[in-house]
Amino acid sequence: MVATNKLNQDPYEDVLKQLLAEVVELRQKIEINASQRLQKYQDNFHSGILRHLQDRLAHAGLSSLGRAEASVLSTLDSLIDVLKRATDKDYLPSDKSLVEYGFNRGQHLLEQHTIELFGSFHEHDEHGRAHVMVTLGTEASWDYTLVSSLLEKGMTCARINCAHDNPVIWQGMIRNVRRAETEMGRSCRILMDLAGHKIRTGPITLGPSVHHIRVQKDHTGRVVAPGYLILTTAPESPSVDSSFFRV
Repeated sequence: MVATNKLNQDPYEDVLKQLLAEVVELRQKIEINASQRLQKYQDNFHSGILRHLQDRLAHAGLSSLGRAEASVLSTLDSLIDVLKRATDKDYLPSDKSLVEYGFNRGQHLLEQHTIELFGSFHEHDEHGRAHVMVTLGTEASWDYTLVSSLLEKGMTCARINCAHDNPVIWQGMIRNVRRAETEMGRSCRILMDLAGHKIRTGPITLGPSVHHIRVQKDHTGRVVAPGYLILTTAPESPSVDSSFFRV
């Protein structure tokens, strides 16, 4: 009876059990280093330490953890659950939610930070869920019609390039954006792009003159005489034609 069971045993089950053991071990290591778990996972992943495990997971038709950066523990828990279901007929899933750490937390934070930086999306807008950043020109400080038309066309973020103009001009731009917000009932973020260091060169001392050595050509462009460059320590040597260039 024992021999029959061995013959009927799926050899693929051993592969899945080995994968399960390695994934569980990986999760334990990450949880032990909880304060640095994401950075540790990313470092290992990009350095190739997990590459062999990832390849074998992919060959088994499972998640290769290639997109797990935003929800490392949730992805590993889900993978462990699938492997246990496949290898242990007596396995009973726990009541613990597989999304306790949040599969969607990374995406939620990304959207939240995007709104904080660029402002909220305009619902029912022809542009859909997209932010429109516009760099304001100098005329935006005095041309209110221009600024209001930009908001009307969908601008959600006004960028002021502080490498140009001056504080008086910038205040005029901000004043027009805020006025348009109030009158049109729409919100618009203002980003001040600070100027960085400007690298400038001073007067450049003249160096040695540049000499061009050219061949002689006829009116058709055909070379009729070569160009010569003679290197000599005796520039006054009578053997050197005075028409040649001396170095």
